[in-house]
Amino acid sequence: MATVSIIKATYSNPEIETLLAPLGGMEQFVTKDEKVLLKVNLLSAKQPEKAVTTHPEFVRAVAKVVRKAGGEPYIGDSPAGTFSKRGLTKAYKRSGLESLAKEEEISLNLNTSVKKVDIHEGKRLQRSPICEFALNADKVIALPKLKTHSFQYMTLACKIMYGIVPGLIKAKYHAQFPRKVSFADMMLDILTIVKPQLYIMDGIIGMQGQGPASGDPVKMGLILASTDCVALDISVCKILGIEPVGLPVLKRAKVRGLWPESIDYPIYRPEDVAYKGFKLPNTADHLLTGKKPPRKSPVIMDNCIACGDCESICPKEAVTVKGQMAEIAYSKCIRCFCCHEVCPEDAIELRSLKLN
Repeated sequence: MATVSIIKATYSNPEIETLLAPLGGMEQFVTKDEKVLLKVNLLSAKQPEKAVTTHPEFVRAVAKVVRKAGGEPYIGDSPAGTFSKRGLTKAYKRSGLESLAKEEEISLNLNTSVKKVDIHEGKRLQRSPICEFALNADKVIALPKLKTHSFQYMTLACKIMYGIVPGLIKAKYHAQFPRKVSFADMMLDILTIVKPQLYIMDGIIGMQGQGPASGDPVKMGLILASTDCVALDISVCKILGIEPVGLPVLKRAKVRGLWPESIDYPIYRPEDVAYKGFKLPNTADHLLTGKKPPRKSPVIMDNCIACGDCESICPKEAVTVKGQMAEIAYSKCIRCFCCHEVCPEDAIELRSLKLN
């Protein structure tokens, strides 16, 4: 049986200790002087109010409880794009994590070293580059953001550790595993390398619509915690009224025998905090309507500034910047939507196109 603790919360008063009490408290997971990685969602350099990244006040609250238990927290992730100190510094600053780190004297990871690791239980990957900052931790506490995802429909607890794959290797895997099912299997493989001892999800302000970077913030007022990422994601689906097996990663987790036999809810049950009217990305409308999944394509809009982020991240070299506008060669495009994720101007929309 898995346990998922759910409470109502705000950023001014997250009540992390109340959340963790049914799981035995933070002392159950952290002991004196352990280096504890707070694995945040730091997709890109966006302000906290955009709901793209784990909120700094949420991270602050968890860090304080880790320290109270005797651990030494540090913050890390590998954002989309090139994994560099410059990119990390920009993302930490824009997301509010830099200010938090200074105020609380918490280390921000700037180590961009990578190590190739064997994956003995891998179904799709047998070996992968992994960020050393994750391998060096004594314990890992994952802090996912409750968000939509145009390719995988939702990005929750099962996907959070994909961030230990460095920078552009993530784009390479999009090309290597272009199907949603194979990509989901690959993410589950990554989870076997560094498995967090605890997952605490930031659902106070989530993201709906065209996530993970261009969606709309939505006030949900919830935080969730579990030692089981599959149980946590199933619980979120129940809160939102989504059939869990409709998410590719949960479907593959079920096939791989990773679903819990049952889930215990010691505080709130999903039906107690059900959220009606949550908007999925337009690539996932079928989960609510039951209709055939649509085929969407990325479309460059007029507010494109020709920055080149989409060109550099495209795993199939389908995007090129010509003059003052990016262009997409749809004959090469595999609809991984990496370009949509990294666009700093939200200048790429996902639409149904009639292509010759």
